Amino acid sequence: MYANSLREYNIAVATETQPLPEHWTAWQMFFEAHAAVCARLEAALQARHGLSLRWYDVLLQLHGAAEGRLTMRDLGRAVVISKSGLTGLVDRMEREGLVERSGDPADRRIVHVTLTPEGAAVYRRARADHRAAVADRFLRHVSDGEADVIEGALRRVRDGNVGP
Repeated sequence: MYANSLREYNIAVATETQPLPEHWTAWQMFFEAHAAVCARLEAALQARHGLSLRWYDVLLQLHGAAEGRLTMRDLGRAVVISKSGLTGLVDRMEREGLVERSGDPADRRIVHVTLTPEGAAVYRRARADHRAAVADRFLRHVSDGEADVIEGALRRVRDGNVGP
């Protein structure tokens, strides 16, 4: 059980004058499931490929981009796991030969990040293990009908929180 499990959270937050919101359990279970699944995915990627989820996320975003290249700004918008410290993360990935940075001759403020052939190969090898881990740690626990409901609900949550 997680330290911030629902029971402990209820005790810490709920009061007689301010009860928990109606769907608080859904939020808490989402939060705990996300943490548990991500920890297992990270462990699998680290053990098999020496990658963190953040590194995998960058490789995934660049792999899906035209010519395997994005500006740092667009990469920052695209990554899902964490935007914090992206410049340092790209520095480390560049030192490992997975990505390379280049300036834009037309605008010196723009920096492009490009997936290297080595980065593409690492991504392709890790992708199969990542998908297998997602299937094992998440998908097998959810029926088709539940997946449709979860997808719809989380899409509304995401769409309600994008933008300013």
